[in-house]
Amino acid sequence: MAMIVDAPGFDTLSYARRLTQAEAVRDAITQGVATKADIARLEDKMATRTDVAKLETRIAELKVTLLLAIVGVGGVVVAAIALLP
Repeated sequence: MAMIVDAPGFDTLSYARRLTQAEAVRDAITQGVATKADIARLEDKMATRTDVAKLETRIAELKVTLLLAIVGVGGVVVAAIALLP
């Protein structure tokens, strides 16, 4: 009697990978991977990431505004120096 692994063309690596994936799915289902509390925590983290992204954008805008203000003040100083006798 020939075993399945001895059959010509049988890909043992592929079979092992599928078996591992099936076991992982089984474990996820039977162990209750994500509870409602887990999902709520993830949603909170996503909201935090969105808030951080908004803050990063606002900080970038403020940097540009500050740079323009510095250039403007520099221009006023240069003009005032040019008007000195």
